[in-house]
Amino acid sequence: MPILNLILGRQIILGMLAAACLFVPWNQRRPHFPLRLGLGMLLLFVLIDYVFVPNVFMWSLLLYVALLILLIWACFDCGVLHAVFSATCAYAVQHITSKLAYMTVMPLILKDGERSRPVFLLLLVLANALVGIPVFLRFTRPFLKKGQLMFDNVKTVICSGPFLTMAVFLSSVLERSFDRAADGFLMNYFALNASCILFAAMILALEFSNCKIKYLEHENMVLGQLLESDKLQYEQAKRDMEKINIRYHDLKQQYSRATDEERVRLEEEMKTLNLRYYTGNKAVDITLSQKAGVCEGVGVQLVCSVDGGCLPRMKHYHIYSLLGNAIDNAIECLMKVDDASRRVISLDISRCRDMAVIRMENYTPAMPVLQDGVLVTTKRDAVEHGYGMKSIKNIAESYGGTAGYFVEDEIFYLLVTLPCAGTDG
Repeated sequence: MPILNLILGRQIILGMLAAACLFVPWNQRRPHFPLRLGLGMLLLFVLIDYVFVPNVFMWSLLLYVALLILLIWACFDCGVLHAVFSATCAYAVQHITSKLAYMTVMPLILKDGERSRPVFLLLLVLANALVGIPVFLRFTRPFLKKGQLMFDNVKTVICSGPFLTMAVFLSSVLERSFDRAADGFLMNYFALNASCILFAAMILALEFSNCKIKYLEHENMVLGQLLESDKLQYEQAKRDMEKINIRYHDLKQQYSRATDEERVRLEEEMKTLNLRYYTGNKAVDITLSQKAGVCEGVGVQLVCSVDGGCLPRMKHYHIYSLLGNAIDNAIECLMKVDDASRRVISLDISRCRDMAVIRMENYTPAMPVLQDGVLVTTKRDAVEHGYGMKSIKNIAESYGGTAGYFVEDEIFYLLVTLPCAGTDG
């Protein structure tokens, strides 16, 4: 029983430590992490047991939270406010699991008293599993797959303060005011603890709703930066194409006056420059000419049937970004294919009634990876990659169109539809 008493006497801080594992940035561990963690936990328990011995339960809880914040900050390369976020979420989970276990075992406590302690410990472990696993799958895991937890520091602090105050008040003041011998104790006890659980769950959801908002803000910022980068690249590609046109024209002039030997050399150079397209849309011509050169360099064949005149009057750099991202994604996929006959990208742009339809096909050696119904990158650096398809979708939707994809018989199909009216580029 001494071990049982030792564990139950520290159930709150142990539960918070276990729950904190769900929220700390494991990919940002500080140097000498095992040593930091070991010394930090040793110091934490020494302070709790021998230095700070608050007589008031609510001060004990605030102490535990403060020490957990310091431990997280000491072990992980994150800011203090990130540590506050992790500790607050950890306390919310611990609060939920503790209340669930107490609600379940309270009838037994009233009947058997101390003999119910082993049962309570078992219920506490089960409650941690039943709560911790869904919390990780529902809240933490989706954000970790995207690279990291992101949150608004100010909102985190604003949410944390009232949450801790209310949770401590409900736990330490109201619950201890109940008379266990009074009629209706169990009903009042269950009602109070159910309210505590609901409150903690709402705060946890609010914290991660803030994470989702912050992630979307970050994603929109990155997409905006990428689009701006595409705009600059388009302007450079346009200047490069003008230089190529001038050079091609000069070579044609030289060809008419060249000897047979010189014509062989000129024909070779003209062949390398003659990657130009004439689709009826200057932005499409520039994009396809540039990407055709990239395809040729990596051994990928680009087959086009394009009526550029049917595209809506999109901004030129939007066309460059949309088609460029689509072709780049296909090239990246085909780079994993050894069979030369399958290294083909087919692009068709045509009018269907009052809609412009962009259809692209390429062989794919594996099914695309989906997350929450969204195509995601297979690269390790998910923070910096995986925005190509999102950019295509955003551009299409900004013109009132749609962008979708599907895989059939190992062929990846990208389908973009755009109204044949829009903004001049």
